[in-house]
Amino acid sequence: MKKLTIALLLLVSTHLVAGELAWVDEQIEAIKPPRKGISIKDISKLKDPFIFLHAKKAKKRVRSPYRRYSKSSSGKRKVQTYSSKLQLEAILNKTALINGRWYKEGEKVYGYKLEKVNLQSVLLTQGKKQILLSTVSKSKNLKFNNK
Repeated sequence: MKKLTIALLLLVSTHLVAGELAWVDEQIEAIKPPRKGISIKDISKLKDPFIFLHAKKAKKRVRSPYRRYSKSSSGKRKVQTYSSKLQLEAILNKTALINGRWYKEGEKVYGYKLEKVNLQSVLLTQGKKQILLSTVSKSKNLKFNNK
């Protein structure tokens, strides 16, 4: 008797589950037909959504006729603090924005080697010649808040 009851319950449950599986099969069949979309010809007529910015060609740089050499009282060369063609615009980690271009330590900047990047200045060397570029402004009209 127990075996018959278990077998009957098993048959009823499989019949109920089979009905649910039939519903899933119907849903799958509804999805199978290919959907109509935009044709390849229409896709090829569309404008490219990605914008690529092309870098401008660098202008030829002319060396500045102004060269400053100064020696301190001890006979050592003093670090130059001004250059007419190099302008330090920003410093971020160990990189510096000089004349609109980013440079890392050790890279060449207009014939100078970028030796050291500090929080507010960078040191450029060319042989024995050294230039110190700084973000500190001596102008009283400009005020920068360093946070």
